[in-house]
Amino acid sequence: MAFNKKELIEEIKEQFLEEDNRRPWIVAFSGGKDSTAMLMLVWEAIAQLNEIERKTREIYVICNNTLVENPRVLQFVNKQLNKIQEKSLELGLPFKVDHTTPQLENSFWVNLIGKGYPAPNNMFRWCTERLKISPTTQYIKDKISDYGEAIILIGTRSDESSARAASIKKHEVKGERLRAHPLPNANAYAPIKDMTTDEVWTYLRLTRNPWTEDKNLEIQTLYTNG
Repeated sequence: MAFNKKELIEEIKEQFLEEDNRRPWIVAFSGGKDSTAMLMLVWEAIAQLNEIERKTREIYVICNNTLVENPRVLQFVNKQLNKIQEKSLELGLPFKVDHTTPQLENSFWVNLIGKGYPAPNNMFRWCTERLKISPTTQYIKDKISDYGEAIILIGTRSDESSARAASIKKHEVKGERLRAHPLPNANAYAPIKDMTTDEVWTYLRLTRNPWTEDKNLEIQTLYTNG
């Protein structure tokens, strides 16, 4: 089914206004094309709600810094996060930016030099779990502890790979937008799961970014130049 921006924004608004104990939304944001497109769509949807409706739940935009990021990418992402927080406050939107980092004992250099781990490779990718998954998981667990439940918004798309498509299919609940999540008292919501890569890029090119007010030229340059 072709991407219909208006329909998707209406879906996001309906899901946000669901009576489900005001469970907070946790938006996984990396600054990449998919998470940017997802957050832009969520932003557009929430911006259309009235002041009272916007208070339905909190929205936490969470970004993980592995502490070994490419400096240029890190600068770009941090600038995006600062703009998101500033614009959200200015417009009275419920977005709150949070950062996660690995615990010291799980950091890259402690493991590589201090513990003698080999450099990550295809056979032994210890860094993904310690640097990315664990800090984000702990953050979500903390929010679940605070609120009792949480909904995690992810930019996963079926178009990315057959494995992604199979995973989405496996965890979805028939007739429901939310799907199962491995963490207790958590659900996942993937608003852009049916968008193709071309549709994501077209949306980014044709839509003004609501927190930077530009046409996403910098993110296009980063992908083009690698």
